[in-house]
This record gives sequence, structure tokens and C-alpha cells, in this order.
Amino acid sequence: MVIMTVNPANIRNFERFANAMDEFGGLLIIDNQARIVFISPRFSEFLLNVSAEEALGESLPQFLPQSELLNVLQTGIPQYGQVLVRNGRTIVVSMIPLAENGRIVGAMKITIFSRFEDAREFAQRILGTDKQLDYYKEKVKRLWGAKYSFDSIRGNSLAIIEAKRKAWDIAATHSPVLLIGDTGTGKELFAHAIHLDSPYRDGPFITVNCAAIPDNLVESELFGYEEGAFTGARRGGKPGKFELAQNGTIFLDEVGELPLNVQAVLLRVLQEKEIERVGGTSLIPLNVRVISATNRDLESKVRQGKFREDLYYRLNVFSVHIPPLKARMEDIPALAHHFISRFNQEMGTSITGLTSQALQILMSYHWPGNVRELKSTIERACLEAKMGLIRPENLYYITDRLGRNYDHLEGQTLKEVTSQAEKAAIIKALEITGGNKKMACEMLKVNRTTFYAKLKEYGLY
Repeated sequence: MVIMTVNPANIRNFERFANAMDEFGGLLIIDNQARIVFISPRFSEFLLNVSAEEALGESLPQFLPQSELLNVLQTGIPQYGQVLVRNGRTIVVSMIPLAENGRIVGAMKITIFSRFEDAREFAQRILGTDKQLDYYKEKVKRLWGAKYSFDSIRGNSLAIIEAKRKAWDIAATHSPVLLIGDTGTGKELFAHAIHLDSPYRDGPFITVNCAAIPDNLVESELFGYEEGAFTGARRGGKPGKFELAQNGTIFLDEVGELPLNVQAVLLRVLQEKEIERVGGTSLIPLNVRVISATNRDLESKVRQGKFREDLYYRLNVFSVHIPPLKARMEDIPALAHHFISRFNQEMGTSITGLTSQALQILMSYHWPGNVRELKSTIERACLEAKMGLIRPENLYYITDRLGRNYDHLEGQTLKEVTSQAEKAAIIKALEITGGNKKMACEMLKVNRTTFYAKLKEYGLY
């Protein structure tokens, strides 16, 4: 006979419920060998005439050889609402089988209410518990909730609209998502937005920077540890990031930096949907959505043996490519004005916009640091200008890098400057790829149709 046990994590959940109803009834759980794995303290004394400590681990037939709970265990057929008299008290009993992966692993007996007043008081206590739960849910959302929605992702370019559309479609699923993009493109913004539009929106949003955790601490940081697991382990242990993300989303930023040994553990977590703390012996079931992000070529790392292929495919059920700023230059004006408004509030400045020449300078730069670099540039310019319009002299960070005279830009339209910047980016990509249009298209992270339309528009076909 295969011996199966009731999951210890579920026992902890039952224990919390039993504590709420201890004065008004009781809870008894047996495994598939009819051994007592949990019983409410007062219920044990009432039903078995022994303490809960004495009853745990013992066979139920030893105390109640004719118990109907044994029939429920054998047949898998529940029994609801039986009215019985025990020790001079009227009680209402329900018994249900406990199943896991289609197999009976135990049975549970719930006994409640000897008087109507008990029922009413118990109901009031449960309602009070629900209100407390709602309060703490809101508190968790404030502390660990996502901060950005899809509306927070600014821009009207085809490239960013396509990325947002795909991410929005994916958000409604439960599957893992891999966000791919250069540093500073806004991968974390997309992760927040996906969470807020997902079935996990009411749960926590936990961010982990995988590149920032020392290799010897990654496993305990992600999966937690038990007391005494290692020297310096906290008394009572510590939950890991996955436990903190229960019923929510965990965002694994720079996932490509995880050590290979931790990749193996992460793969098992994704497959089995459960974790085991470092130094622990019990499994903890998980209901967590995994979003990961990378600025690396993970397929290349797989070929080099630096990233597990099976984990790559587990994380990459859905993927979203976040375009670099050079592939969405037409979004720069909207982004710049958004950052100006934000920094006016944060720093108390009174910037009203940019001169046309200043905007043209922004449109002529190649932005290796992407949106993050643009944000820093605008912040610095706001602090320099303090009020009125941002002028070219406030953008010395950019002009010094470009090393050009921008007098010739005066009088050009925004469309002309945008076209120049796009054409320059395409020419540069073609130079780097030796004229390979497919590789240049992938490098610029634009779809094939848009890329070939731009080639034709600029006479580069």
C-alpha cells in the first residue's frame, strides 16, 4: 500500500481555522492510514477524553472504532449536516474526504454549534476575521503592491503600442512571462502593469534583483530558510521572496544572473508549484505568477551552458520585447514633457517646456541608456533651468557627448529631426550587421513590416 500524508502546509491553514472556532466546535483530520494528524484541543477532550498531544499520531479506531469518518476515508463519499448527541450535547457534524492529485490522502471531521447562540457568535467572529483579512490585504497591497499601470507607459509609437498590446493580452493569463529589453527600457514598468491587469492583482508584487544578491545567499533569499539552517540564521527562520509573493506576482529582474545551482531549484519550483525552505523538511504549496526580465541574450547563454535550457523554456512561455528608445524616437517629446511635469512637482521647479532647438537636440541623440537616461537628462536640465524653457545650454550632458554645433538645427520641424534620427539609426544598424536587413531589424527591435517601410521611405531598400 502506498502511504500518503496530508500536506503540512495545509494543516497550518486548518489550524488557523480551528483556533477561530475552538469555543463552538472542533476539527479532526486523519491521514489515509486513519492516523490523527490534527485535532482541536478542546474537541479532543470532548470527543476522545484525551489531550490533543496524546491523540496526535494515534490511530482513530483506537478511540472510536465505529467512527463514520472511517467510512468517509474508505469510500470518498462526504457526509454533511448530521445531527448527533454526544456526552449530553447536541452537535452538527460534517465529514469530507481530502484528496490530492485525484487520490484520497485523508479525511476531515468538522463539528460545530451546540446551541443557536453559538452559531450566531461564531458567525460574528468569522465576519470580524474577514474584515481583519480585508484590512491586511489592503495593507499588503500598499506595501508590496504594483505602482504602475499600462497608462504609466508613455508613448504613441508603433513599437511601444505593439509591446503594450502584447503585454496586455498576456496579463490575463496565469503563465510565466519573460520581458526582454536593454537596460533602461522600462521592463519593471511592464512587470508592474502586467500584475495590475492580471488575476493576481489583489496579491502582493515582490521584486527581486537577481544580480544584486551574493551567490551564496540567493537560494535562502528566494526560498527562505528554517531556524538553524546555517550559521547566523534568524531565530524562527525567515520566509523567502516566493512565500511573500503568495497569491500574487514575483518579478525576477536580471534572471540571467542566477547561479546554475539556483536555476535548478527555480525550475523545480515552476514545475511543482511548491517550495522547500533551506534546512526545511516540509513543502509549501505556491500560487504565484512569475515574471522575469533580462537584458542578456539568454539563448546565447543556453548555448554556452551558462543558463539551463529547460528553465529558459519554462520562463519564456510568453515573451515581450521592450523596444529601445532609438526605435521609438517619436515618443521623446511626450516622455520629456511627462518628466518635466513630474520633476516640477518633486523639485519645486517651474519648467514650462523645451525650446525647439533643445527638443531637436534630444531627437538627435542615440540614447544608449534609453528612457532611464532621458529621465536623468530632463531631471538635470530642470535643476539647471529652474523656470521657463529648457534650452540647449541646459543639455550640456548631451551636447558634450555628441560634440556638435546645433545652430544648423534652428528652424527644422520635429518631423524632419525625427526622420533624420530614424534614418541614422537604421544606417548604423545596417553598418553593424554588414547590410543584413533581418539582423538590423532585430537589433532595432521593430517589426519586419515597419522596418521595410522605413527602408523604402528613406531610400535605403
